[in-house]
Formats: sequence, structure tokens, C-alpha cells
Amino acid sequence: MLLYFFQALTGHKFIGIIATLVFAVINVLLGVFGVEHVLLNFGGHSLAKYSEMNAYGHFLKPYLLVKIYWTIVGVLLLMIAAILIGRGTETQLKRRWKARRKQLGKPLTTFSMYLLLLLIGTGGYIFYNTNVLNEFWTQSVKERFRADYEKTLKQFEYIEQPKIIATNLKVELYPSERAYEINGEYILTNSSNKPIRDIHIQKVLEADVKLTDIRFNQANTLNKIHSEFDYHIYTLQYPLMPGDSLKMYFSQSLQPKGFEANPSYSGVLYNGTFFNNNILPSFGYRKKYELQDEAIRKSYNLSPRITEAKRGNKKELVNARTGSDSDGTTLEMIIGTEAPQTAVTSGNLVRQWSENDRNYFHYKTDQPIINFYSIVSADYAIVKDAYTSSIPPLNNRTTDLEIYYHKGHEYNLDRMMESMKMSLDYCSKNFSPYQYKQIRIMEFPRYWEFAQSFPNAIPFSEAIGFILDIDDKQDVDMAFYITAHELAHQWWGLQLEAANVQGQNMILETLAQYTATMILKEKYPEEKIQQFLLLQLEDYQKGKRRAKKEELPLTLVENEEHLYYAKGAINMYAFQKYIGEEQVNLALRNFLSEWHTFNNPNKPNRYATTKDLMSHFRAVTPDSLQYIITDLFEKVKYYDVQTGEIIE
Repeated sequence: MLLYFFQALTGHKFIGIIATLVFAVINVLLGVFGVEHVLLNFGGHSLAKYSEMNAYGHFLKPYLLVKIYWTIVGVLLLMIAAILIGRGTETQLKRRWKARRKQLGKPLTTFSMYLLLLLIGTGGYIFYNTNVLNEFWTQSVKERFRADYEKTLKQFEYIEQPKIIATNLKVELYPSERAYEINGEYILTNSSNKPIRDIHIQKVLEADVKLTDIRFNQANTLNKIHSEFDYHIYTLQYPLMPGDSLKMYFSQSLQPKGFEANPSYSGVLYNGTFFNNNILPSFGYRKKYELQDEAIRKSYNLSPRITEAKRGNKKELVNARTGSDSDGTTLEMIIGTEAPQTAVTSGNLVRQWSENDRNYFHYKTDQPIINFYSIVSADYAIVKDAYTSSIPPLNNRTTDLEIYYHKGHEYNLDRMMESMKMSLDYCSKNFSPYQYKQIRIMEFPRYWEFAQSFPNAIPFSEAIGFILDIDDKQDVDMAFYITAHELAHQWWGLQLEAANVQGQNMILETLAQYTATMILKEKYPEEKIQQFLLLQLEDYQKGKRRAKKEELPLTLVENEEHLYYAKGAINMYAFQKYIGEEQVNLALRNFLSEWHTFNNPNKPNRYATTKDLMSHFRAVTPDSLQYIITDLFEKVKYYDVQTGEIIE
């Protein structure tokens, strides 16, 4: 269509081709120069992936409207081209236009006017939704905001703030409206050795989210000096002394209006809602809002960003996560959702009931958990089973196993259930008892392709487990493996947290990779393990080629997935080949015993690092093989699966 238009416009076939190519390049470059609106980018944007749980969801309406808009533009261009297309030898644009326009009949003129009105109406409706009902920010505006955020608020990064020790939430989900209302109560405590007078509250930076009615059970005054960043400072009438507690109440809502230029995944979907507590109000500066691209940072006169603090950084050794708001909290939550959906979160299901065409679920933990939990809601079918431990001291203790899945996605349920049982058995036997009464897997739509482990709950994408077509003769059983990996996080990440410094992801992710590989090894023959390791080697080498900075050893790894996932799995497998699986597990059991987060009065007043992990590795490794630890974890080397050698 564009080629036809430009050939008609120029009156030359070859020049028309050149003009079409130039237009295509300009259309791509528009985004680079900040022209990013769907009304200006020819053709609009692509449609989100199709999910059998949620179809195209809220992504479909704006996509179709934009396509209608650009289809009308295309028809108008074709009509103009038809008017301009050469007849005879005349090539001048103005003369061709005058000559052909006189020949237009009234019906065609009327049709053109109707099309033009429809174009204006459709474009106006799109603009009203994207720029009036919603805020439209170009990439450059977003970058400026993030730069200003850092320049203004970085001063508060390490200011002492109270920690959450108890959480009570009432959540009302409205999936058909993609909305929620949350009323919450935190019990906060001053775990520092200094009085705290100012409490810094950061709202999640989403325009549709409103945080209202923040109250404390103590008189305070509000300082709105940084409100442009949704960052507010509450000054207490009396300082919160070390060891003292304070209650905080808040109300938060999500009320989407119309649709955005680029519809976002807000977490609340028609079927398959999934979000975590990172959307709730947090305390102090949020490093996640900083600009990350170094070239862009430099253009805003920002210093190079430190991805992970050095391993000995005292300020981050006491944090398990960036901007840690809690060292452990109890959780009680009542979730209401539209029938027939089921809502799931962490904790024990105390009660469930229905009223006014809504389903309600009351969850409560019976022990502290890390301050990281999810909320999931969908129209689920449920398969249940149980694991009975035969391992002292929990002989005959039963753990309930539940998989919440979309009806019709039964393909890999047996694989996932078997993996849950084998993972609980392996980890309980080799590391420590499982800490909860149940473990739940909940399917969510494939717009995102990952699984994530929360206390006794694992949201799991339909794409990477539930709808995989696995041929045991040819494929690695990734539904089994990913389930084992996420179960392993109930130990590595939920029983034992790691300090927010270099090497953190070796403890959290590499140890989960190792654990899952050993569980895979218990079920499948060695050739399948080698096939899996070759896939990891391929991922590592691809990531290494794409990496923009010099590779770090695993003990100092930062956010490089190809290192802590792929290379980590390979090198840990090699380690157990050299010193024996039992010795590796002994080291990990001792490491977990020394550094587990809860009910551990002997734990130092910080979180574990890879330096602590290496000391346990060295304690079980013969002197003659100590160099293996150095090569695999403290140098930039890897185990070549094909040759069986450690190489650089």
C-alpha cells in the first residue's frame, strides 16, 4: 500500500521505492527521537501473546482501535494514490491532482469525507484514552523523571527506617474491572540503635494506583516536599525509640481508566491476576527506580551505577533485599474476588466463604515469613495430593500439595506433582525440614514466562510448565526441573536469605540450580543430565557473548543471569563430581544451619555472603582438591561438560 502510494505521489516507480524505504527508516527512528505515540507510529504496535487463561485480555481493545485507525489512514492513502496515479505522460504532481480531482464523483467524495470523519473520531477517542484519561510519557520524559528521582532522593538511601514485623491486609479484587482496593495495617518496630523521627513512604510509581489515608497511631505531620515522586515524609510527634513499635494504616486502590498507548501488565487481569507486595507502600529510597543504562546515566550527569554493593559493604550486609523493609513479618490476609475465581496467597487457609457473588479467602501464617508474598486469582481447577515425610525429626508429618491450574491444562500436572514430592524429600533429607504445612503452585497467563517462589506459594506461568509439550525421548523435562528449582527456593531464599551484596545470586539462584539438578538426577539417567548441562552451557556462552562488562567469578556475581543460572548449574555439578554429592550437601546443610533467618539466636547481625558459603565448602573438601573451589567459584573458569575439564 505504501509503495503504491509513494509511486503515485512521485510519479516514478524507482523513486517511489526509495521513498518507501526512507519512510520505513523514519518510522523506526521516530521512537529514537521521542515520537512514540501509536497515533504517529505507522501501523501501531504488536499484540500481546495469546493466553488460554485470559485470551488477549485488556490488550485487545486498544490494539484493534489502533489498527482501525491505521486501516482508515491506509484506505485514504490508497484513494489519494488512485487519484494521482499517472495517466498519459503528465508527471507533475500539482497538474495530476487537479486533473484527476475534477473527475471524482460525488459518491467517492462523500465516502472520503466519511472516512476522514471516522479517522478523526477514532484518533480522538484513542487520544482521549491515552493522553487525557491516562498519562502518556515518552521515553525521554521517563528518563528525566528517573534521573531527577535519583538526584533528589538518593540522600535518603540509607536513612534509618522502621521494619515491618506484622502485616494485616483486606484485599478486594475486581478482575472484570482490572481493579483492586486494599486496606492494610503494618506493625513497625525500630530495630536500629537510634531514635526514628521521620518515616519516609514511597508509593509505587504507577499513575492508576492511589495511596490514601496513611495514618499512624501517633500524632504526626506530613511533609509533601517530594510529592512529585510520590514520596512523602511523616514526622512523628515523639521519636520511635529503639525497640519500640508503631502501627501504620493505609488504603490503596487501583482504578484503571480507559486504556494506555502501550497497555501495561498491571497485575490485575480478567482471569489470572498475579502481583506481589512490591506494589504496597514501602519505606525510604527505592533503588529500582534509578536509570540503569550507563550511557543514558552519563547524559544526565549521573555517576556510574553500582549494580551490587561490594561483598564487605556494611550497610548492605544487614539487608537481604534492596531497600529491605523487614527482617521477617507475620501475615494475615482476607482476599475477596469475583465468583467463580479462587484467590491464593501465602499462609494457611483459615476460612473461605461466598457472599454477594464474591468468593472470600482468609489466610494466616503461623510463623514469620520474609516480607515477600503474592496475590493470585483465577477461575481454577485444583489437583491435590500430599507428601508424608519419613525423615526424622518429622516422621509421618504430612505436607499438603496443591496445583491450581486452568481447566484443560492437565498435560504436565503429574510431572509437577512428582517433582514437588521428590523436591520436598530431597531437600528435607539433605538440608533441613520443610517449614510450612502446604505448598501451592498457581498458574498465571503467559504474558510473562517465569515462575517465582514465595512462602509456601509458587506462581507459575502457563508457558513454561503447564502447556509444554515434552517428549521424554528428545527433551529435558523442564516442567519437572523448574518445579524443583522453585521448590528449592523454599530453602535457598526463604529459609536462608543472602546479603544484598555481590554474590547474593550465587546463594539464591545457583544453589537452587544445583538442588534442582540433583533432583533431576534422581529421576532421569545420566544422559539426560548431560543434555540439560549442554543446554546450560549454550545459555552461558550466549550470555557471555552478549555481555557488556567483564565477567566476574560466581562468588561476586551480580545480575548476570547466564552466570548464576547457567554457569552456576554447570560448576556446581562439577563440584559434586569432584568431592561427592554427599559432601556438597553436608556443606550446604551446615551453611543453612548457621545462617537460616528465623529462630536463630546465634546468627550474626547480618545476612550470609558467598564468603561464608566458601568456608563451608572448604571445610568438607580435601586439601588436594581445594584448588577446585578456587577455580570453579573464585576465578572466571567453567567446567566444560563435553571434555570434563575446567577451562577459562
